[in-house]
Amino acid sequence: MKQITRLGNGSIALLLACLTIILLTVTAPAIGLTWDEPAYIAGANSVAGWFEALAENPGQAFGPEIIQKYWSVTHEHPPVDKIVSGLVWLAARNFFDELTANRLGNMLLVALLVALLYLMLAQVYGKAAGLFAVAALIAMPRFFFHAHLAALDVPVAVGTFVVTFLFWKTIDRNEWWWGLLLGVAWGLVVATKLNGVFVPIAFVIWLLVFRRKGSLALRLVLMGLTAILTFFVIWPWLYYQTWDRVVEYVGFHVFHYDIGQWYFGQFYLPPPWHFVLVILWAVVPLTTLLLALAGMARAGKGQRDNGLAWLLTISAFVSILPFLFGKSLLYDNDRLFMPVYPFLAALAGVGFAWAQGKARKLAEQVRRPGLALPISLLLAILALTPQSLAMVRQYPHLLSYYSESVGGLSGATKLGLETTYWCETYASALPYINAHASPGDKIWIEPWSYDVLLYYQRIGMLREDVLILNPYLAFSILGLDGPQPVIGRFGNADWYIFQYRQTQYNWDGEQYPPLQTLESNSPVYEVIQDGIPLMRLYGKLK
Repeated sequence: MKQITRLGNGSIALLLACLTIILLTVTAPAIGLTWDEPAYIAGANSVAGWFEALAENPGQAFGPEIIQKYWSVTHEHPPVDKIVSGLVWLAARNFFDELTANRLGNMLLVALLVALLYLMLAQVYGKAAGLFAVAALIAMPRFFFHAHLAALDVPVAVGTFVVTFLFWKTIDRNEWWWGLLLGVAWGLVVATKLNGVFVPIAFVIWLLVFRRKGSLALRLVLMGLTAILTFFVIWPWLYYQTWDRVVEYVGFHVFHYDIGQWYFGQFYLPPPWHFVLVILWAVVPLTTLLLALAGMARAGKGQRDNGLAWLLTISAFVSILPFLFGKSLLYDNDRLFMPVYPFLAALAGVGFAWAQGKARKLAEQVRRPGLALPISLLLAILALTPQSLAMVRQYPHLLSYYSESVGGLSGATKLGLETTYWCETYASALPYINAHASPGDKIWIEPWSYDVLLYYQRIGMLREDVLILNPYLAFSILGLDGPQPVIGRFGNADWYIFQYRQTQYNWDGEQYPPLQTLESNSPVYEVIQDGIPLMRLYGKLK
Protein backbone atom coordinates (compact mmCIF):
# COMPACT_ATOMS: atom_id res chain seq x y z
CA MET A 1 0.00 0.00 0.00
CA LYS A 2 2.83 2.39 0.81
CA GLN A 3 4.34 1.74 -2.61
CA ILE A 4 1.07 2.83 -4.23
CA THR A 5 0.90 6.03 -2.22
CA ARG A 6 4.41 6.94 -3.40
CA LEU A 7 3.38 6.66 -7.05
CA GLY A 8 2.04 9.71 -8.85
CA ASN A 9 -1.55 9.71 -10.06
CA GLY A 10 -0.43 9.43 -13.68
CA SER A 11 1.62 6.32 -12.95
CA ILE A 12 -1.24 4.70 -11.05
CA ALA A 13 -3.69 5.50 -13.86
CA LEU A 14 -1.35 3.89 -16.40
CA LEU A 15 -0.90 0.84 -14.20
CA LEU A 16 -4.66 0.46 -13.79
CA ALA A 17 -5.15 0.73 -17.55
CA CYS A 18 -2.58 -2.01 -18.18
CA LEU A 19 -4.14 -4.28 -15.55
CA THR A 20 -7.55 -3.71 -17.13
CA ILE A 21 -6.31 -4.79 -20.57
CA ILE A 22 -4.76 -7.93 -19.10
CA LEU A 23 -7.90 -8.81 -17.15
CA LEU A 24 -10.23 -8.29 -20.11
CA THR A 25 -8.12 -10.21 -22.62
CA VAL A 26 -7.65 -13.13 -20.23
CA THR A 27 -11.37 -13.40 -19.53
CA ALA A 28 -12.54 -12.66 -23.10
CA PRO A 29 -12.45 -16.14 -24.68
CA ALA A 30 -15.22 -17.45 -22.41
CA ILE A 31 -17.54 -14.48 -23.06
CA GLY A 32 -20.12 -15.68 -25.58
CA LEU A 33 -20.75 -13.82 -28.82
CA THR A 34 -23.79 -11.55 -28.58
CA TRP A 35 -26.56 -10.73 -31.00
CA ASP A 36 -25.24 -7.46 -32.45
CA GLU A 37 -21.54 -8.31 -32.58
CA PRO A 38 -21.43 -10.05 -36.00
CA ALA A 39 -22.75 -6.89 -37.67
CA TYR A 40 -20.30 -4.61 -35.89
CA ILE A 41 -17.43 -6.99 -36.59
CA ALA A 42 -18.32 -7.11 -40.28
CA GLY A 43 -18.39 -3.32 -40.44
CA ALA A 44 -15.08 -2.94 -38.61
CA ASN A 45 -13.34 -5.52 -40.80
CA SER A 46 -14.63 -3.78 -43.92
CA VAL A 47 -13.38 -0.39 -42.71
CA ALA A 48 -10.03 -2.00 -41.94
CA GLY A 49 -9.93 -3.01 -45.61
CA TRP A 50 -10.47 0.63 -46.57
CA PHE A 51 -7.46 1.69 -44.51
CA GLU A 52 -5.39 -0.93 -46.30
CA ALA A 53 -6.63 0.48 -49.61
CA LEU A 54 -5.80 3.98 -48.35
CA ALA A 55 -2.23 2.92 -47.59
CA GLU A 56 -1.82 1.34 -51.01
CA ASN A 57 -3.39 4.08 -53.11
CA PRO A 58 -4.42 7.25 -51.23
CA GLY A 59 -5.63 8.93 -54.40
CA GLN A 60 -8.26 6.27 -55.15
CA ALA A 61 -9.32 5.47 -51.59
CA PHE A 62 -11.57 8.54 -51.37
CA GLY A 63 -13.33 7.84 -54.66
CA PRO A 64 -17.07 7.00 -54.57
CA GLU A 65 -16.57 3.40 -55.71
CA ILE A 66 -14.02 2.58 -53.01
CA ILE A 67 -16.08 4.38 -50.34
CA GLN A 68 -19.13 2.38 -51.45
CA LYS A 69 -17.19 -0.88 -51.35
CA TYR A 70 -15.74 -0.57 -47.87
CA TRP A 71 -18.09 1.77 -46.01
CA SER A 72 -21.48 0.40 -47.07
CA VAL A 73 -21.35 -2.52 -44.63
CA THR A 74 -23.48 -1.52 -41.61
CA HIS A 75 -23.52 2.05 -42.95
CA GLU A 76 -26.53 2.71 -40.73
CA HIS A 77 -24.12 2.88 -37.79
CA PRO A 78 -21.62 5.73 -37.32
CA PRO A 79 -17.90 5.18 -37.93
CA VAL A 80 -15.73 5.78 -34.87
CA ASP A 81 -15.91 2.37 -33.25
CA LYS A 82 -15.55 0.67 -36.63
CA ILE A 83 -12.37 2.67 -37.19
CA VAL A 84 -10.95 1.87 -33.75
CA SER A 85 -11.92 -1.81 -33.81
CA GLY A 86 -10.87 -2.30 -37.41
CA LEU A 87 -7.41 -0.78 -37.00
CA VAL A 88 -6.76 -2.67 -33.77
CA TRP A 89 -7.98 -5.90 -35.39
CA LEU A 90 -5.46 -5.50 -38.24
CA ALA A 91 -2.63 -5.75 -35.71
CA ALA A 92 -4.23 -7.91 -33.02
CA ARG A 93 -5.22 -10.79 -35.33
CA ASN A 94 -1.55 -11.75 -35.45
CA PHE A 95 -1.46 -12.32 -31.69
CA PHE A 96 -5.00 -13.18 -30.54
CA ASP A 97 -7.80 -15.49 -31.59
CA GLU A 98 -10.15 -13.94 -34.16
CA LEU A 99 -12.96 -13.01 -31.79
CA THR A 100 -10.68 -11.46 -29.16
CA ALA A 101 -8.83 -9.54 -31.88
CA ASN A 102 -12.14 -8.06 -33.04
CA ARG A 103 -13.03 -7.10 -29.48
CA LEU A 104 -9.65 -5.74 -28.43
CA GLY A 105 -10.22 -2.20 -29.68
CA ASN A 106 -13.13 -1.74 -27.28
CA MET A 107 -11.17 -3.31 -24.44
CA LEU A 108 -8.49 -0.66 -24.98
CA LEU A 109 -11.19 2.00 -24.74
CA VAL A 110 -12.26 0.55 -21.39
CA ALA A 111 -8.64 0.79 -20.22
CA LEU A 112 -8.72 4.50 -21.14
CA LEU A 113 -11.95 4.90 -19.19
CA VAL A 114 -10.40 3.27 -16.12
CA ALA A 115 -7.41 5.63 -16.25
CA LEU A 116 -9.56 8.76 -16.55
CA LEU A 117 -11.99 7.58 -13.89
CA TYR A 118 -9.12 7.17 -11.46
CA LEU A 119 -7.59 10.55 -12.32
CA MET A 120 -10.85 12.45 -11.97
CA LEU A 121 -11.58 11.04 -8.50
CA ALA A 122 -8.01 10.90 -7.18
CA GLN A 123 -7.21 14.51 -7.99
CA VAL A 124 -10.19 15.76 -5.99
CA TYR A 125 -11.01 13.12 -3.38
CA GLY A 126 -7.72 11.25 -3.02
CA LYS A 127 -6.15 8.08 -4.33
CA ALA A 128 -8.31 5.76 -2.27
CA ALA A 129 -11.46 7.23 -3.81
CA GLY A 130 -10.02 6.84 -7.31
CA LEU A 131 -8.98 3.24 -6.70
CA PHE A 132 -12.35 2.37 -5.23
CA ALA A 133 -14.20 3.96 -8.16
CA VAL A 134 -12.21 1.84 -10.61
CA ALA A 135 -12.76 -1.32 -8.58
CA ALA A 136 -16.48 -0.55 -8.31
CA LEU A 137 -16.77 -0.17 -12.08
CA ILE A 138 -14.88 -3.35 -12.94
CA ALA A 139 -16.81 -5.26 -10.26
CA MET A 140 -20.16 -4.35 -11.84
CA PRO A 141 -20.93 -7.73 -13.46
CA ARG A 142 -23.12 -6.34 -16.23
CA PHE A 143 -20.60 -3.66 -17.19
CA PHE A 144 -17.70 -6.12 -16.97
CA PHE A 145 -19.47 -8.39 -19.44
CA HIS A 146 -20.17 -5.58 -21.91
CA ALA A 147 -16.60 -4.31 -21.57
CA HIS A 148 -15.49 -7.31 -23.65
CA LEU A 149 -17.84 -6.87 -26.58
CA ALA A 150 -17.42 -5.66 -30.14
CA ALA A 151 -20.52 -3.47 -29.75
CA LEU A 152 -21.28 0.25 -29.45
CA ASP A 153 -22.72 0.54 -25.96
CA VAL A 154 -19.49 0.61 -23.94
CA PRO A 155 -17.60 2.74 -26.49
CA VAL A 156 -20.27 5.46 -26.24
CA ALA A 157 -20.06 5.16 -22.45
CA VAL A 158 -16.30 5.67 -22.66
CA GLY A 159 -16.71 8.62 -25.01
CA THR A 160 -19.33 10.21 -22.76
CA PHE A 161 -16.99 10.02 -19.77
CA VAL A 162 -14.02 11.29 -21.79
CA VAL A 163 -15.93 14.42 -22.86
CA THR A 164 -17.11 14.96 -19.28
CA PHE A 165 -13.53 14.58 -18.04
CA LEU A 166 -12.26 17.13 -20.59
CA PHE A 167 -15.07 19.54 -19.72
CA TRP A 168 -14.18 19.31 -16.03
CA LYS A 169 -10.44 19.68 -16.53
CA THR A 170 -10.73 22.70 -18.84
CA ILE A 171 -13.58 24.59 -17.22
CA ASP A 172 -11.33 27.22 -15.65
CA ARG A 173 -9.01 27.61 -18.64
CA ASN A 174 -9.70 30.67 -20.70
CA GLU A 175 -8.11 29.76 -24.04
CA TRP A 176 -10.73 29.61 -26.79
CA TRP A 177 -9.28 26.50 -28.39
CA TRP A 178 -10.49 24.35 -25.49
CA GLY A 179 -13.89 24.70 -27.12
CA LEU A 180 -12.44 23.20 -30.28
CA LEU A 181 -11.00 20.25 -28.37
CA LEU A 182 -14.30 19.62 -26.60
CA GLY A 183 -16.08 19.85 -29.93
CA VAL A 184 -13.83 17.29 -31.55
CA ALA A 185 -14.30 14.95 -28.58
CA TRP A 186 -18.07 15.39 -28.59
CA GLY A 187 -18.24 14.93 -32.35
CA LEU A 188 -16.40 11.63 -32.00
CA VAL A 189 -18.88 10.49 -29.34
CA VAL A 190 -21.87 11.32 -31.55
CA ALA A 191 -20.06 9.50 -34.37
CA THR A 192 -19.86 6.47 -32.07
CA LYS A 193 -23.55 6.17 -31.22
CA LEU A 194 -26.49 8.51 -31.50
CA ASN A 195 -27.17 8.86 -27.77
CA GLY A 196 -23.89 10.76 -27.53
CA VAL A 197 -25.97 13.76 -28.65
CA PHE A 198 -27.31 14.20 -25.12
CA VAL A 199 -23.92 14.61 -23.38
CA PRO A 200 -23.77 18.46 -23.26
CA ILE A 201 -27.17 18.70 -21.54
CA ALA A 202 -25.35 17.91 -18.31
CA PHE A 203 -22.82 20.67 -19.00
CA VAL A 204 -25.52 23.26 -19.64
CA ILE A 205 -27.32 22.40 -16.39
CA TRP A 206 -24.07 22.43 -14.42
CA LEU A 207 -22.97 25.77 -15.88
CA LEU A 208 -26.32 27.36 -15.03
CA VAL A 209 -25.74 26.41 -11.40
CA PHE A 210 -21.99 26.90 -10.96
CA ARG A 211 -20.53 29.05 -13.77
CA ARG A 212 -22.82 31.67 -15.27
CA LYS A 213 -20.22 33.15 -17.58
CA GLY A 214 -20.83 34.30 -21.12
CA SER A 215 -17.44 33.04 -22.25
CA LEU A 216 -18.39 29.50 -21.25
CA ALA A 217 -21.66 29.75 -23.15
CA LEU A 218 -19.68 30.76 -26.23
CA ARG A 219 -17.40 27.78 -25.62
CA LEU A 220 -20.41 25.47 -25.78
CA VAL A 221 -21.47 27.08 -29.07
CA LEU A 222 -17.97 26.58 -30.47
CA MET A 223 -18.04 23.04 -29.14
CA GLY A 224 -21.30 22.32 -30.97
CA LEU A 225 -20.13 23.72 -34.30
CA THR A 226 -16.86 21.81 -34.10
CA ALA A 227 -18.72 18.62 -33.20
CA ILE A 228 -20.88 18.88 -36.31
CA LEU A 229 -17.82 19.35 -38.51
CA THR A 230 -16.02 16.46 -36.80
CA PHE A 231 -19.01 14.16 -37.32
CA PHE A 232 -18.95 14.72 -41.08
CA VAL A 233 -15.17 14.69 -41.50
CA ILE A 234 -14.66 11.41 -39.66
CA TRP A 235 -17.29 9.53 -41.72
CA PRO A 236 -16.27 9.03 -45.39
CA TRP A 237 -19.64 7.41 -46.12
CA LEU A 238 -21.15 10.91 -45.98
CA TYR A 239 -18.72 12.41 -48.50
CA TYR A 240 -21.08 11.44 -51.35
CA GLN A 241 -24.88 11.70 -51.55
CA THR A 242 -24.51 13.51 -48.24
CA TRP A 243 -28.08 14.68 -47.72
CA ASP A 244 -29.69 11.37 -48.69
CA ARG A 245 -27.34 9.41 -46.46
CA VAL A 246 -27.84 11.69 -43.47
CA VAL A 247 -31.61 11.35 -43.88
CA GLU A 248 -31.21 7.57 -44.12
CA TYR A 249 -29.06 7.53 -40.97
CA VAL A 250 -31.55 9.57 -38.97
CA GLY A 251 -34.45 7.55 -40.33
CA PHE A 252 -32.84 4.27 -39.30
CA HIS A 253 -32.85 5.39 -35.68
CA VAL A 254 -36.19 7.18 -35.70
CA PHE A 255 -38.00 4.31 -37.45
CA HIS A 256 -35.92 1.45 -36.08
CA TYR A 257 -37.79 -1.83 -35.78
CA ASP A 258 -39.32 -2.25 -32.36
CA ILE A 259 -37.57 -4.21 -29.60
CA GLY A 260 -39.86 -4.90 -26.68
CA GLN A 261 -38.99 -5.87 -23.14
CA TRP A 262 -40.11 -8.45 -20.58
CA TYR A 263 -40.72 -6.61 -17.33
CA PHE A 264 -42.46 -7.81 -14.15
CA GLY A 265 -43.88 -10.82 -15.96
CA GLN A 266 -45.35 -8.87 -18.88
CA PHE A 267 -44.29 -7.90 -22.38
CA TYR A 268 -44.07 -4.15 -22.98
CA LEU A 269 -43.43 -2.11 -26.10
CA PRO A 270 -42.02 0.15 -24.83
CA PRO A 271 -41.69 -0.56 -21.10
CA PRO A 272 -42.91 2.14 -18.69
CA TRP A 273 -40.72 5.07 -17.68
CA HIS A 274 -39.68 3.48 -14.40
CA PHE A 275 -38.12 0.46 -16.14
CA VAL A 276 -34.65 1.99 -16.24
CA LEU A 277 -34.70 2.92 -12.56
CA VAL A 278 -35.90 -0.51 -11.48
CA ILE A 279 -33.35 -2.29 -13.66
CA LEU A 280 -30.50 -0.17 -12.34
CA TRP A 281 -31.63 -0.97 -8.80
CA ALA A 282 -31.73 -4.65 -9.78
CA VAL A 283 -28.40 -5.00 -11.61
CA VAL A 284 -26.05 -2.51 -9.96
CA PRO A 285 -24.41 -4.16 -6.91
CA LEU A 286 -26.24 -2.99 -3.80
CA THR A 287 -23.17 -1.72 -1.93
CA THR A 288 -22.01 0.24 -4.99
CA LEU A 289 -25.43 1.77 -5.45
CA LEU A 290 -25.68 2.77 -1.78
CA LEU A 291 -22.25 4.38 -1.88
CA ALA A 292 -23.20 6.17 -5.11
CA LEU A 293 -26.30 7.56 -3.39
CA ALA A 294 -24.06 8.64 -0.50
CA GLY A 295 -21.82 10.36 -3.06
CA MET A 296 -24.81 12.21 -4.47
CA ALA A 297 -25.81 13.26 -0.97
CA ARG A 298 -22.31 14.64 -0.41
CA ALA A 299 -22.68 17.04 -3.34
CA GLY A 300 -24.08 19.73 -1.02
CA LYS A 301 -23.54 23.21 -2.41
CA GLY A 302 -20.51 22.12 -4.38
CA GLN A 303 -18.05 24.04 -2.26
CA ARG A 304 -15.94 21.09 -1.10
CA ASP A 305 -15.21 19.75 -4.58
CA ASN A 306 -15.96 22.74 -6.83
CA GLY A 307 -19.14 21.03 -8.01
CA LEU A 308 -17.65 17.72 -9.21
CA ALA A 309 -20.17 15.52 -7.40
CA TRP A 310 -22.95 17.58 -8.94
CA LEU A 311 -21.46 17.17 -12.41
CA LEU A 312 -21.28 13.40 -11.92
CA THR A 313 -24.84 13.28 -10.58
CA ILE A 314 -26.27 15.38 -13.40
CA SER A 315 -24.34 13.35 -15.99
CA ALA A 316 -25.68 10.10 -14.53
CA PHE A 317 -29.21 11.45 -14.80
CA VAL A 318 -28.72 12.72 -18.36
CA SER A 319 -27.37 9.29 -19.37
CA ILE A 320 -30.75 7.70 -18.65
CA LEU A 321 -32.90 10.73 -19.46
CA PRO A 322 -34.02 9.52 -22.94
CA PHE A 323 -35.49 6.38 -21.36
CA LEU A 324 -37.49 8.09 -18.64
CA PHE A 325 -40.27 9.21 -20.98
CA GLY A 326 -41.53 5.69 -21.69
CA LYS A 327 -41.29 6.28 -25.45
CA SER A 328 -38.11 4.51 -26.57
CA LEU A 329 -38.76 1.39 -28.64
CA LEU A 330 -35.19 0.11 -28.47
CA TYR A 331 -34.56 -2.25 -25.60
CA ASP A 332 -32.35 -5.17 -24.72
CA ASN A 333 -32.49 -5.12 -20.95
CA ASP A 334 -29.76 -2.80 -19.58
CA ARG A 335 -27.33 -2.55 -22.50
CA LEU A 336 -28.51 0.91 -23.54
CA PHE A 337 -27.72 2.24 -20.06
CA MET A 338 -23.97 1.64 -20.23
CA PRO A 339 -23.07 5.39 -20.07
CA VAL A 340 -24.55 5.65 -16.57
CA TYR A 341 -22.27 3.01 -15.03
CA PRO A 342 -18.99 5.01 -15.00
CA PHE A 343 -20.77 7.92 -13.33
CA LEU A 344 -22.29 5.65 -10.70
CA ALA A 345 -18.85 4.15 -10.07
CA ALA A 346 -17.38 7.64 -9.72
CA LEU A 347 -20.11 8.63 -7.28
CA ALA A 348 -19.44 5.44 -5.35
CA GLY A 349 -15.84 6.63 -5.11
CA VAL A 350 -17.11 9.91 -3.66
CA GLY A 351 -19.23 7.95 -1.18
CA PHE A 352 -16.24 5.82 -0.24
CA ALA A 353 -14.17 8.96 0.39
CA TRP A 354 -16.90 10.10 2.80
CA ALA A 355 -16.87 6.68 4.56
CA GLN A 356 -13.09 6.79 4.71
CA GLY A 357 -13.30 10.21 6.38
CA LYS A 358 -15.66 8.79 8.97
CA ALA A 359 -13.22 5.94 9.61
CA ARG A 360 -10.39 8.41 10.09
CA LYS A 361 -12.41 10.43 12.61
CA LEU A 362 -13.33 7.26 14.48
CA ALA A 363 -9.68 6.24 14.69
CA GLU A 364 -8.77 9.67 16.01
CA GLN A 365 -11.54 9.57 18.61
CA VAL A 366 -10.23 6.30 20.05
CA ARG A 367 -6.69 7.72 19.80
CA ARG A 368 -5.60 4.98 17.40
CA PRO A 369 -4.89 6.87 14.15
CA GLY A 370 -3.15 3.81 12.77
CA LEU A 371 -6.53 2.07 12.59
CA ALA A 372 -7.80 4.43 9.87
CA LEU A 373 -6.12 2.52 7.03
CA PRO A 374 -7.18 -0.99 8.14
CA ILE A 375 -10.76 0.20 8.67
CA SER A 376 -10.82 1.77 5.19
CA LEU A 377 -9.48 -1.41 3.63
CA LEU A 378 -12.07 -3.44 5.49
CA LEU A 379 -14.84 -1.14 4.24
CA ALA A 380 -13.61 -1.52 0.65
CA ILE A 381 -13.43 -5.31 0.97
CA LEU A 382 -16.91 -5.54 2.47
CA ALA A 383 -18.31 -3.27 -0.25
CA LEU A 384 -16.75 -5.17 -3.16
CA THR A 385 -16.83 -8.79 -1.99
CA PRO A 386 -20.51 -9.71 -2.70
CA GLN A 387 -20.44 -8.73 -6.38
CA SER A 388 -16.91 -10.07 -6.87
CA LEU A 389 -17.93 -13.48 -5.56
CA ALA A 390 -21.06 -13.40 -7.70
CA MET A 391 -18.96 -12.61 -10.78
CA VAL A 392 -16.64 -15.54 -10.14
CA ARG A 393 -19.58 -17.87 -9.53
CA GLN A 394 -21.66 -16.75 -12.54
CA TYR A 395 -18.84 -16.13 -15.03
CA PRO A 396 -19.14 -16.08 -18.00
CA HIS A 397 -22.95 -15.70 -17.92
CA LEU A 398 -22.90 -12.26 -16.33
CA LEU A 399 -25.93 -10.96 -18.23
CA SER A 400 -27.92 -13.03 -15.74
CA TYR A 401 -26.49 -11.20 -12.74
CA TYR A 402 -28.93 -9.55 -10.38
CA SER A 403 -27.95 -7.87 -7.14
CA GLU A 404 -28.84 -8.60 -3.56
CA SER A 405 -31.49 -5.88 -3.76
CA VAL A 406 -33.81 -8.26 -5.65
CA GLY A 407 -32.53 -11.54 -4.23
CA GLY A 408 -30.15 -12.40 -7.05
CA LEU A 409 -31.17 -14.29 -10.19
CA SER A 410 -33.76 -16.45 -8.44
CA GLY A 411 -35.38 -13.41 -6.84
CA ALA A 412 -35.39 -11.51 -10.14
CA THR A 413 -37.03 -14.48 -11.86
CA LYS A 414 -39.79 -14.55 -9.24
CA LEU A 415 -40.33 -10.84 -9.83
CA GLY A 416 -40.71 -11.48 -13.56
CA LEU A 417 -37.49 -9.87 -14.78
CA GLU A 418 -35.71 -11.26 -17.82
CA THR A 419 -33.39 -14.22 -17.18
CA THR A 420 -30.86 -13.57 -19.94
CA TYR A 421 -30.61 -11.91 -23.33
CA TRP A 422 -28.42 -11.31 -26.37
CA CYS A 423 -27.56 -14.98 -27.15
CA GLU A 424 -24.39 -15.13 -25.03
CA THR A 425 -25.35 -18.60 -23.77
CA TYR A 426 -25.26 -20.11 -27.29
CA ALA A 427 -21.53 -20.70 -26.95
CA SER A 428 -22.15 -23.25 -24.19
CA ALA A 429 -24.09 -25.47 -26.59
CA LEU A 430 -21.38 -25.65 -29.26
CA PRO A 431 -19.12 -28.37 -27.76
CA TYR A 432 -22.06 -30.78 -27.44
CA ILE A 433 -23.25 -30.12 -31.00
CA ASN A 434 -19.73 -30.47 -32.37
CA ALA A 435 -19.39 -33.84 -30.64
CA HIS A 436 -22.81 -35.33 -31.46
CA ALA A 437 -24.24 -33.73 -34.63
CA SER A 438 -24.35 -35.59 -37.93
CA PRO A 439 -23.28 -33.86 -41.16
CA GLY A 440 -26.15 -31.81 -42.52
CA ASP A 441 -27.96 -31.53 -39.20
CA LYS A 442 -30.10 -28.40 -38.87
CA ILE A 443 -30.02 -26.09 -35.85
CA TRP A 444 -32.96 -23.91 -34.80
CA ILE A 445 -32.21 -20.74 -32.86
CA GLU A 446 -34.05 -17.54 -32.13
CA PRO A 447 -34.82 -15.80 -35.46
CA TRP A 448 -32.53 -12.86 -36.28
CA SER A 449 -29.72 -14.37 -34.20
CA TYR A 450 -28.51 -16.79 -36.88
CA ASP A 451 -25.43 -14.66 -37.58
CA VAL A 452 -24.12 -15.58 -34.13
CA LEU A 453 -23.82 -19.26 -35.10
CA LEU A 454 -22.61 -18.40 -38.60
CA TYR A 455 -19.77 -16.38 -37.08
CA TYR A 456 -18.90 -19.32 -34.83
CA GLN A 457 -18.69 -21.44 -37.98
CA ARG A 458 -16.41 -18.92 -39.66
CA ILE A 459 -13.91 -18.92 -36.80
CA GLY A 460 -13.99 -22.69 -36.30
CA MET A 461 -15.93 -22.89 -33.04
CA LEU A 462 -18.89 -24.64 -34.72
CA ARG A 463 -18.61 -27.35 -37.33
CA GLU A 464 -19.10 -26.15 -40.89
CA ASP A 465 -21.14 -29.22 -41.91
CA VAL A 466 -24.18 -28.28 -39.81
CA LEU A 467 -26.87 -25.91 -41.08
CA ILE A 468 -28.37 -22.87 -39.37
CA LEU A 469 -32.12 -22.44 -39.86
CA ASN A 470 -33.74 -19.10 -40.49
CA PRO A 471 -37.44 -18.57 -41.32
CA TYR A 472 -36.68 -15.76 -43.76
CA LEU A 473 -34.92 -15.36 -47.08
CA ALA A 474 -31.75 -13.79 -45.71
CA PHE A 475 -28.00 -13.87 -45.96
CA SER A 476 -25.24 -13.46 -43.43
CA ILE A 477 -24.15 -9.92 -42.57
CA LEU A 478 -20.65 -11.38 -42.55
CA GLY A 479 -20.70 -11.64 -46.36
CA LEU A 480 -21.35 -14.20 -49.08
CA ASP A 481 -17.94 -15.88 -48.91
CA GLY A 482 -18.79 -18.10 -45.94
CA PRO A 483 -21.60 -20.13 -44.34
CA GLN A 484 -25.14 -18.94 -45.03
CA PRO A 485 -28.46 -19.68 -43.29
CA VAL A 486 -30.98 -22.04 -44.86
CA ILE A 487 -34.73 -21.63 -44.89
CA GLY A 488 -36.39 -23.60 -42.14
CA ARG A 489 -38.93 -23.19 -39.40
CA PHE A 490 -39.52 -24.43 -35.91
CA GLY A 491 -40.20 -28.18 -35.83
CA ASN A 492 -37.97 -28.99 -38.80
CA ALA A 493 -34.65 -29.01 -36.97
CA ASP A 494 -32.37 -31.62 -35.48
CA TRP A 495 -31.16 -29.35 -32.69
CA TYR A 496 -32.84 -26.52 -30.77
CA ILE A 497 -30.85 -23.94 -28.82
CA PHE A 498 -33.23 -22.11 -26.54
CA GLN A 499 -32.13 -19.16 -24.41
CA TYR A 500 -34.45 -18.11 -21.60
CA ARG A 501 -35.03 -14.63 -22.90
CA GLN A 502 -38.66 -14.13 -21.99
CA THR A 503 -39.08 -11.26 -24.45
CA GLN A 504 -39.00 -13.76 -27.32
CA TYR A 505 -42.03 -15.63 -25.95
CA ASN A 506 -44.24 -12.91 -27.38
CA TRP A 507 -43.46 -13.48 -31.02
CA ASP A 508 -46.40 -14.86 -32.95
CA GLY A 509 -46.96 -17.14 -35.92
CA GLU A 510 -44.29 -19.63 -36.88
CA GLN A 511 -41.59 -17.44 -35.37
CA TYR A 512 -42.98 -18.15 -31.91
CA PRO A 513 -40.89 -20.77 -30.11
CA PRO A 514 -43.44 -23.10 -28.48
CA LEU A 515 -41.90 -23.37 -25.04
CA GLN A 516 -44.32 -26.08 -23.95
CA THR A 517 -43.32 -28.21 -26.94
CA LEU A 518 -39.65 -27.87 -26.05
CA GLU A 519 -40.10 -28.48 -22.36
CA SER A 520 -42.15 -31.60 -22.99
CA ASN A 521 -38.85 -33.02 -24.23
CA SER A 522 -35.72 -33.65 -22.20
CA PRO A 523 -32.77 -31.35 -22.89
CA VAL A 524 -29.52 -33.01 -23.89
CA TYR A 525 -27.54 -30.15 -22.35
CA GLU A 526 -28.40 -27.12 -20.24
CA VAL A 527 -26.91 -24.16 -18.41
CA ILE A 528 -28.47 -23.56 -14.98
CA GLN A 529 -27.60 -20.97 -12.35
CA ASP A 530 -29.24 -20.81 -8.91
CA GLY A 531 -31.77 -23.36 -10.12
CA ILE A 532 -32.79 -21.12 -13.04
CA PRO A 533 -32.25 -22.35 -16.61
CA LEU A 534 -30.39 -19.90 -18.85
CA MET A 535 -30.11 -22.08 -21.95
CA ARG A 536 -31.25 -25.55 -22.96
CA LEU A 537 -30.20 -27.61 -25.93
CA TYR A 538 -32.72 -30.10 -27.30
CA GLY A 539 -32.34 -32.83 -29.90
CA LYS A 540 -35.10 -33.96 -32.28
CA LEU A 541 -38.52 -33.28 -30.80
CA LYS A 542 -40.98 -36.05 -30.01
